[in-house]
Amino acid sequence: MDMSDYMSMFLDESRENLQNLNQCLLDLEKNPNNLALLDEIFRVAHTLKGMSATMGFTTVAELTHEMENVLDKLRKGEMPVVPDVVDILFQCLDTLETLITNITNGVEDSIDTSALIKKLRSMLSMDATRAEVASSLAEPLTTEEEPFLLTDELNEFEKEVITQARGKGFQIYRIVVSLEEECLLKAARAFMVFRELEEQGEVIKTIPEVKELEEGEFQKDFQIYLVTKADQQELVQRVITVSEVETVDIVELLLDKSATQSVTENAVEIDKTKQTKPQPVAQVNNNNGNHKNKLSQTVRVDIERLDNLMNLVGELVINRTRLEQIGLKHGLNDLGETLEQVGRITTDLQNLVMKVRMVPIEQVFNRFPRMIRDLAKELGREINLVIEGEETELDRTVIDEIGDPLVHLLRNAVDHGVGSPEEREKMGKSRVGTVKLLAYPEGNQVVIRVDDDGKGINPEIILKKALEKGVITEKEAEKMEAQDIVMLVFKPGFSTAEKVTDVSGRGVGMDVVRTKIESLGGNISVQTKVGEGSSFIIRLPLTLAIIQALLVGMSKEIYAIPLSSIEETISLAQEDIKTIQDKEVILLRGNVLPVLRLSEILQVEADSAEEEQDLYVVVVKTGQRRAGLIVDKLIGQQEVVIKSLGKLLNGYRQFAGATILGDGRVALILDITFLL
Repeated sequence: MDMSDYMSMFLDESRENLQNLNQCLLDLEKNPNNLALLDEIFRVAHTLKGMSATMGFTTVAELTHEMENVLDKLRKGEMPVVPDVVDILFQCLDTLETLITNITNGVEDSIDTSALIKKLRSMLSMDATRAEVASSLAEPLTTEEEPFLLTDELNEFEKEVITQARGKGFQIYRIVVSLEEECLLKAARAFMVFRELEEQGEVIKTIPEVKELEEGEFQKDFQIYLVTKADQQELVQRVITVSEVETVDIVELLLDKSATQSVTENAVEIDKTKQTKPQPVAQVNNNNGNHKNKLSQTVRVDIERLDNLMNLVGELVINRTRLEQIGLKHGLNDLGETLEQVGRITTDLQNLVMKVRMVPIEQVFNRFPRMIRDLAKELGREINLVIEGEETELDRTVIDEIGDPLVHLLRNAVDHGVGSPEEREKMGKSRVGTVKLLAYPEGNQVVIRVDDDGKGINPEIILKKALEKGVITEKEAEKMEAQDIVMLVFKPGFSTAEKVTDVSGRGVGMDVVRTKIESLGGNISVQTKVGEGSSFIIRLPLTLAIIQALLVGMSKEIYAIPLSSIEETISLAQEDIKTIQDKEVILLRGNVLPVLRLSEILQVEADSAEEEQDLYVVVVKTGQRRAGLIVDKLIGQQEVVIKSLGKLLNGYRQFAGATILGDGRVALILDITFLL
């Protein structure tokens, strides 16, 4: 049997299971008596064992088998969940991740797991006295261990959801609703039943499926599986108020040692109520209960196919613009209506493709709780990591690149920011430091913040270190304000650490962070207050494929400026430009604004009539920096497709890429972050 066809599926599912295992172990460390977590960890280990054995990866199968033995004793309460046990399980997780990575790279079973297996077996061979002493360290597990008596109508995933819900104190009901024979709006009645029940819990399954219920493709009966804390009578009273409901039968799925299910049946009269269009939705709570995940059908798509699809949509956008220009040039009014319709369809298609490429930033954030846990142990810190906004979505190309910069910022927050417990106590703070990782949309950008409640960044210390290391000169230091000094932490070779460690002190990291973020079309800024903490704020574009831009003209050349960087456009006379310290500035609503002549920056010949006419100024901003770009003319706003400049022109950082205009000409896209 050729297993290569299943390799991609095996690797994808293995990574998902390992991520789930990582989160469960982190939760178990905080809640060692949570039997539901142990059941989930056992399930993941069992799944990995079966998958790897089927694929012939014996090292993974052997290690997960030994993990199963230990986890089984933990589930039965025969062993306590103590820190040493969790540490060994984390070591198993790390080894499994390495094994899966090696399999991905074509290096199979290249790790010696004998020492780790020996540790697991030694945990099982504890004598009775030692086990008794260890058991006294943890509270006994009180949740019953027998499986639920579930029907064959449920698949394994649904049974697992119900098992977890039951372990958290929820009841699970199978509700059979029968409509009257003469009911004409069956789909509407089904939706109204859904609406009543979803106010009391979570619908996890329907028979027939939701789609068939929406279309009224059933006789008179349908079933709903509901996870709830409401009692049966309350549910019955809600359902019977729906028009044209004839009977309601409720079956509670119980954990029953006698192998019987308790059944409560209720047949009731019905009342008249309003009809509504059916839109039933199935949802379940995730493991940590922070948000709800829709149970929906998905399909895995190769990333290259998505990239090709986006390229095709980009070409469509370019040619749509070309058609519009041809219509205007030749006065083809008959084309107007058709072009408007094509424009709407193209825009909808473009938005759809961009949404398909968008993925939650959660898959990046998920790696950090474990990293912070290990780092806190290594540095002797007490850290509370708070993660918010993990559902925020970013373009896949941005997601792939943002992980490493965030690793540097979080390690910096733990090492330099929060400080040791002793230092925090001296400052009158709690021994436990808080590091926050937040993400949220802001206009057509996504903001990611790394906050800490530590000692903050002292500009005086930064300035002293910068002078010592020769990062800046005394003359430069005299002109710098506090915010400029703080930004020196992003200079190559700069570090405030007194000694070199595995975490910091080599003067690399923060400069890499800034370079990477700017290469993604974003920027980073810092807000800090001595004694209170610091915030590192990253702003990134939602997508790197198609953007809104302002086209400007310089002599015979056309350039595109991303709208996300533009605050406003103004016109002014030559005499409005003043000179301060050999720099040109203007006064804009009481504020001094530096101006840059784009012709000089790009070494393009300016309009010969520039001296005699008003100047056009595009006010741009990136992070805390603002400036006015003097251009010859403003052409207008347009949707542009970003094309790479290629390897030959990679060194020209003043350009973020190029785009093809409707008339076939190429316009360079300015990188405002670099220019400022």
